[in-house]
Amino acid sequence: MKTKEKILETARILFNTHGISAISSKSIAEEMGISYGNLCYHFPKKDDIILQLYLNMQKNVEQQFKSIKEEVINLEFMLSRLKILFEEIYKYKFIYLGITKVVRHFDHIKKHAQDQFDQRWNILDTISGFLVANGYMKPFKDEKQKNMLIHALLMVSNSWISDAEVFYKGADEEKLDYYMQLFFNLVRPTLTEKGLEGFKKVYQF
Repeated sequence: MKTKEKILETARILFNTHGISAISSKSIAEEMGISYGNLCYHFPKKDDIILQLYLNMQKNVEQQFKSIKEEVINLEFMLSRLKILFEEIYKYKFIYLGITKVVRHFDHIKKHAQDQFDQRWNILDTISGFLVANGYMKPFKDEKQKNMLIHALLMVSNSWISDAEVFYKGADEEKLDYYMQLFFNLVRPTLTEKGLEGFKKVYQF
């Protein structure tokens, strides 16, 4: 692993553990056992580290969303990718815990986040259309009902980490599965018998 990658990985772990505000560039350098000057050669400011981690996270999450869309004809595979998506989000939990502060601090991140939201909305719209057309999901009574469900799913995927940090009371090793269940239960009332069977093959809920 190159120095630049080590800096990013060390920063990610420290930010996840202590939060963005509590960690400085010097803290990251000390944790790595390198000079502050060496770190600044790669990332002159802490903001540069945060921005690169954010971009890395968005790239990885976007790949998972695209995989889900591309494999929509394979329901079991598509659903299994959702867990990988949640794992990827949790890997960068510090961003989601401080997302309001991050987007206010970086104007271009706010615009990027909004663009990503729109792209993911379109992906979920495509998926819901496939599920309805193939008998996995009941037809929506109108466009508003469909849009409300899509927004709720995106809201959970964007904010479950904050909820988990404060309100989750279960075992840590069961945390991800719990929020996957919560995510799936938003969809459950809309599923047909065929859809319920398909979901149960992948995930018990």
